[in-house]
Amino acid sequence: MSPENPLPQTESIWSHRVYYGETDAMGVVYYANYLHWFEQARNQLLLDCGSSYGQMEEEGLFLPVSEAHCSYLEPARFDQVIAVHSTIEELKRASICFVYRIINRSRGERLITRGWTKHACVDREGRMLRFPQWFRDLFC
Repeated sequence: MSPENPLPQTESIWSHRVYYGETDAMGVVYYANYLHWFEQARNQLLLDCGSSYGQMEEEGLFLPVSEAHCSYLEPARFDQVIAVHSTIEELKRASICFVYRIINRSRGERLITRGWTKHACVDREGRMLRFPQWFRDLFC
């Protein structure tokens, strides 16, 4: 987060029990599911701040992922309960960066994954937009 653009540390937590279909034959979560969990946590953060993806899209605001990163520290496994903590690290003129921590609640609140996603702010046709003030006000 840049010092010129400080954001309050709004954090949201999305909890989930790992389903069998999210795992491989060894009961370990398939790696791409972590990015899906990031999306769920991001949706929860927006809801907790008073908006939703549906409302944003009705206003003509879309947030496609432009970059994603995930560090797998330990595997999540079938039937474990995880909690995905999400917050906003940076809100620029036309992009936003969410950061995530996945905690394994079944194993003593252990950090198992860290990551982030960067999103562009675009209109329905995919043209870059400046974030409107109502969107900025959700986090400030």
